[in-house]
Amino acid sequence: MQHRSHRLGRPLAIVAAASLGLGGLLAAPAAFANTAATPAPVSGDAYQEQAAALLSDPAIQAVGRDASGNVVVVKVAGSDSSDGLDAFDARFDNVVVKSVGAPLTDYSTDDVVGGAGYFVPDDPDAPAAGSACSIGFSAWSPAGKPAVLSAGHCTSDGVATDTYLTLPSGDEAGGGASSDFAIVSALGTFGFSQYGGIGNTKGKNNKDSIDISVIDLTNEDLTTLPKVTDWTTAASEDLSKSTKTITSVGAPEVGKAVAKSGRTTGYTDGATVDIVDGWANVGGRIVYGFGSALVADHGDSGGAVFQGSKAVGILSGGSPASGSDPAFMWASDLQNDLAHTDGYTVKLSISAPALTNPADGGNVERGASISGTAPASSTVTIDPKDGDSFTVDADADGTFSFPAPSALGTYEFTAQAKSGFNTSSKASFSVKVVPVPLKAPVITSPADGSSVVTSLTEVTGTGTPGTKITVKGDVQGTDTVDGSGNWSVPADLSYGTVYSIDVTQSAEGQTSPVATSVFSVIPAQAGITSPTNNSTVANADKPTNATGTGITGATISAKINGVPVQGTTKVIDGEWSLVLGSAVQVGANELVVTQSIDGASSEARIAFTVQAAAGTPTATPAPTPGNGSGSGSGSGSGSGSGSGSGTGGGLAHTGLEVTGISVLAAIMLALGSAFLVTRRRAARNNAQ
Repeated sequence: MQHRSHRLGRPLAIVAAASLGLGGLLAAPAAFANTAATPAPVSGDAYQEQAAALLSDPAIQAVGRDASGNVVVVKVAGSDSSDGLDAFDARFDNVVVKSVGAPLTDYSTDDVVGGAGYFVPDDPDAPAAGSACSIGFSAWSPAGKPAVLSAGHCTSDGVATDTYLTLPSGDEAGGGASSDFAIVSALGTFGFSQYGGIGNTKGKNNKDSIDISVIDLTNEDLTTLPKVTDWTTAASEDLSKSTKTITSVGAPEVGKAVAKSGRTTGYTDGATVDIVDGWANVGGRIVYGFGSALVADHGDSGGAVFQGSKAVGILSGGSPASGSDPAFMWASDLQNDLAHTDGYTVKLSISAPALTNPADGGNVERGASISGTAPASSTVTIDPKDGDSFTVDADADGTFSFPAPSALGTYEFTAQAKSGFNTSSKASFSVKVVPVPLKAPVITSPADGSSVVTSLTEVTGTGTPGTKITVKGDVQGTDTVDGSGNWSVPADLSYGTVYSIDVTQSAEGQTSPVATSVFSVIPAQAGITSPTNNSTVANADKPTNATGTGITGATISAKINGVPVQGTTKVIDGEWSLVLGSAVQVGANELVVTQSIDGASSEARIAFTVQAAAGTPTATPAPTPGNGSGSGSGSGSGSGSGSGSGTGGGLAHTGLEVTGISVLAAIMLALGSAFLVTRRRAARNNAQ
């Protein structure tokens, strides 16, 4: 059951000058002793146990921690200090004691008053008497049905059921008298509620001690908004005309500005959250939450407590200002409260999606991404003016994207974000879908710089499917790129040394850059039948002619070892023959035969070897083609050597090698040889 709402006592007042917050680990009462001052811990089980021990003293109203790491103890002004508090204060050097004018009570009222909050009748069948509380925040049930949040103690421990909206101008915050109110319409019925511990017990110093209720709306004519009224438009009877928007739910931040809104004292701000992560004794129940010096009074119970646009608490109780003691307000921690409601959530205002690329009204290429931002992890519904709607998910960083349509022209659509049960307004956008810029087509044959053998019968390549291909230059024609991206244009080119073509592709009013190919058409290689490739012949059989096959009418020229063979020949009836002369050398030879037609030519190459005669040293390898130099050397110091090379046939080694013979014998042998040669020449002369 829930605790019945009590009539308020006087508000608490904070007399310390500094704004302080909760947080400190406290020792058990038995540990209180006059020892050397040390800091009290500000978290953990011992902190909660110490708070419970302190709150067992009727004079102590709240315990928490502040932003400076102090343990804050709030007591009733003028009450005698307990031995436990005195010992605790003496033991630790981070204890701050504040006072309030009277014990904390829940901020609801049993008086029948009109207001902009809501009225809870004592008897649903005879709603002439009851109590008034304030709505905290618009909410969603676990099933996504509209609801509102308020304080748990407004339900009288679950006894109350029905609730009714009251006339804003009749509330005290709207200028009405505390004894006057008017019911406007039915609001809803209480669902989950808890005041204090689980089962509406007194509660303990843990996070299960709360003050929260939910009201499930039964009036279908009502529309809940994610806003909190500032009470400046009560006279118009429409509190939604001037509001503070709620965009998130979070933990209260100690030391930061805080505001509240309730039916009795209206909208108040100008204070900060002084203590957090603490507990207060509100009307005899323990409530986990935070405290502030905000002004509040009877009937404000259940009102919204927020920092900026962030919902942080449900107004639970407190003490109005009294004499020199300022007001003190206690709020139940909203995040913690919601965790106990089995799925109720605050209704939030979430931003409508925004377009980032392209900008609204800009251009986007067909199939490219249209991107934007939306609430993180939300679902964005895209609804085109023409076509079916679809959804995309926003990432954790709030970005989303989808591909532009294939149809060119203006694309109009709306975008709406949804996060949980919260839905943004619809944002309208318009972009222009334009063609993807065409790239130059690719010419696969003839490739730029290539040579085509015999003839060119077609030009082929690749491009964008569906585009028109136009070929200009030495080949002209058009084609359409097929679905596989291929195209071809017929050609009829024979031998020629320099041909050139330009190719473009075009579609939907745009033309690509030009692709160019410069190429030649050459005759096939001449056939070489003699000498044969990779053959080896004796020196006595070295070839003096080259023969082969070719294209009738073509001109044949040749080189042996890089040296042009004198003269050329024509191919007659498909055959040719060319005199090699003395260019063939002993050793390795390379024959290059060029077949030329109309300035275009091709080369055929073979290699063959001429073997030296038996007993004859092998010829020095042929010099580099085109090198006509020669050299030789020798000495007469008892041994001799010589070498020679040149383009005149690559002669065999002719130097006289003398080894193991005396110099004199070598000279005599040489003179004898000369004599024999002379005699033979004389004999031949005589014979003539």
